[in-house]
Amino acid sequence: MSSLAASTSLADAQPPIALGALDGRYRGTVAALVDHLSEPALNRARVHVEVERVGHLTEREVVPGVRRLTAPEIESLREMVRTFGAAEIDEMAATERVTQHDVKAVEYFVKKRLTQIAPDDADRGLAELIHFACTSEDVNNLSYAVMVKGAVTEVWLPRATALVEAIATMASGLRDVPLLAHTHGQPATPTTMG
Repeated sequence: MSSLAASTSLADAQPPIALGALDGRYRGTVAALVDHLSEPALNRARVHVEVERVGHLTEREVVPGVRRLTAPEIESLREMVRTFGAAEIDEMAATERVTQHDVKAVEYFVKKRLTQIAPDDADRGLAELIHFACTSEDVNNLSYAVMVKGAVTEVWLPRATALVEAIATMASGLRDVPLLAHTHGQPATPTTMG
């Protein structure tokens, strides 16, 4: 997925009055999570879910008379997810100000792109498959799963793995350095740093 932090500078900007410690004094520490757990990341995940869903619906020919999306059309839609950035965030925010509904803004955003990708099918129902038979919760629960998976696999797990490797290296390197272990706050048993 695209880097939302790079396209919007959300990761580095500290608000004048932070909502909490995470977007205040710890913003630099958690900046990598902006790409996965911010509101723009949620909208990108929603777009991702809608794109994959419409591809699945057309591939399975769920609605009679609506053709399958071609491989280049699906790729164009997926590219829209990969390049999701500041312009798309602004466009979606403008739509949401009119609709007063976050997921509806996503629906209109994807429909608009699909009608640009496949303009000849605008009146044959292809774009109407976006959000067809869905509730906002259908899109949101999958989107949150996509966000958490990205945060875990791309941010948390690599850092946790690096920490474990660093500790293992220290344990190996210090395995022969003696020290006195404590129990109940008192010196008790000889051991090693490793």
